[in-house]
Amino acid sequence: MSNQPSLTAAEAAALLGISRQSLYAYVSRGLIRSENGATGRGRRYRAEDIRALAERKARGRGAEAVAGQALHFGTPVLESSLTLIEADRLVYRGHDACHLAETAGLEQVAGLLWDAHPDPFAAAESLPVIGAALRAAWPGAAGFAPIDRCLAMLPVAAASDVRAFARDPTATAVTGARVVRLLAGAVSGRLPTRAPVHEQLAQAWGLDDNGADLVRAALVLSADHELNASTFAVRIATSTGVTPWGAVIAGLAVLQGPWHGGMTRRVSELFASLHDVADLDAALVERIQSGARIPGFGHRLYPSGDVRARFLLERLHHRLGDRAEARLVRRIVDAGTRVLGEPPTIDVALAAIERVCALPKGAALAIFLLGRAVGWIAHLLEQRASTHIIRPRARYIGLLPES
Repeated sequence: MSNQPSLTAAEAAALLGISRQSLYAYVSRGLIRSENGATGRGRRYRAEDIRALAERKARGRGAEAVAGQALHFGTPVLESSLTLIEADRLVYRGHDACHLAETAGLEQVAGLLWDAHPDPFAAAESLPVIGAALRAAWPGAAGFAPIDRCLAMLPVAAASDVRAFARDPTATAVTGARVVRLLAGAVSGRLPTRAPVHEQLAQAWGLDDNGADLVRAALVLSADHELNASTFAVRIATSTGVTPWGAVIAGLAVLQGPWHGGMTRRVSELFASLHDVADLDAALVERIQSGARIPGFGHRLYPSGDVRARFLLERLHHRLGDRAEARLVRRIVDAGTRVLGEPPTIDVALAAIERVCALPKGAALAIFLLGRAVGWIAHLLEQRASTHIIRPRARYIGLLPES
């Protein structure tokens, strides 16, 4: 490999032995850093990242040769036709996600990501059966946070859903619809219905048309984000043969972590702590100087800013910008961007919707998990095309036995 610090797309793809599309996918996953060329024509790719990835791919090929066909060893980079994050765009199966968020509902996006025909949400079996066990568990989980209600209710529903074991893609999509509708019921605290998810939430939370529209758009933009931590957990779980219920439970367990979906809670706490602060810049600087981390700003996959956050915050201020809480959110976002030098992420946008619309505590994460469940089912459907268990290798760096 040449000693130059960066390479053209053609050079990088050739050195890795991949197509340009795969190169762009590696960039979207954060495995390769890209930057504008010196002349402004075309992007260039960090040679050190190309070199490191080539070495990892070589190690992976050696491991796979040893493992044979039973296990899929090597760097956990999976081929996917679902979502592309590239050049400050989020694309679902060739459709710009922000364009979809203008008018589409979560169910329509599910049909797109699941490549489902006919509409799984229209099937008679798409409404989950609320049997005796689920009815008994429902009141006990009522006092939990929304994500904890979901984690409590899903195993009960899974245990009685014998139809979930069907592996036909059409039947799996209908099971996915049951999962999504049960999640909506668990989040809203009401028994599932056939109404669109955003309408169920709007009714439960007492939202007007503006609030309902914001929730709808947020669900759409939360649907998928390629192989983040919870989605990769879903892919691993799926590779072992679990049902859609089991895969979504795996995703939820990872999503609740404070550095993933739980980031919305940390942003909500930041908003609350800054509510009565006059000098927001000084308050943020003081936090940083004390060693605290300011959550919700800067996303490595979006050099120019998280497009999901930009869309939702603009829509929020267009719809409800006259509310006092909306003005506070704008001030905090502006201050955070100035002080940190990085724009907000979707976590800020979801927490802003929760605050401005006076939603129940934990609603931001609830919206995120409901949207993301659609993406998890899509990844389950895609992963089932493989016969491999996803099993990355570990590079041992511990002590060696004495000779």
